[in-house]
Amino acid sequence: MKHVFWQSIMDKQKIDYLEKYSVAVVGSRMVVELLWRSGIGCIRYVSDFVSQLETLVDCTLDPMEANQYDIVNPKSDESCVISYLLPEDRSELKKIMKGVDMVVAHKNMLEISKIAEEIGIPFVPDLVTTFLPDGVKYWEVEYPRIDRDPISYTITCGLQALEIIKTLAGYKPILAPEAILVDLKGGIRRICLKKIGTA
Repeated sequence: MKHVFWQSIMDKQKIDYLEKYSVAVVGSRMVVELLWRSGIGCIRYVSDFVSQLETLVDCTLDPMEANQYDIVNPKSDESCVISYLLPEDRSELKKIMKGVDMVVAHKNMLEISKIAEEIGIPFVPDLVTTFLPDGVKYWEVEYPRIDRDPISYTITCGLQALEIIKTLAGYKPILAPEAILVDLKGGIRRICLKKIGTA
């Protein structure tokens, strides 16, 4: 499956090397699914409570899972998907994220971005961009208002998976303050996140 996804972007050797990487995903089961199908070696999935809205937006969630804790079970013996409930203790969250190559967060983004900064790993928020530890900080930019719907959410997750794969394969990703925003009204467009306090 992974060779079909990425064959036009990179050679087979780079695709197979994705098994060596580990990514933490906070609050997006769809990103987990895409990364798993793309051949990422280990995914640490951190989530808490599934709301009714999340079951409407994310097609990988069963509506019967609303109002329950979100757990992802490994899809096969070859995959390494480890689920964690979002800990209240910041140090526990930091332990979960230690050792991963990148982190993607669709929930608790401010807290996750600060931990990623401390650990020294790239951070991907719920739009298509990457914050590097030595670059622009997530909390330094004005974050756009994002109205979630199933179509824009699915496209965003797909583009995020592409950017993560590109980054891990050694290609240049979209870096903050540059970003791609997906919404039904405006379509897919490239934006520049403004620094807080600038006109």
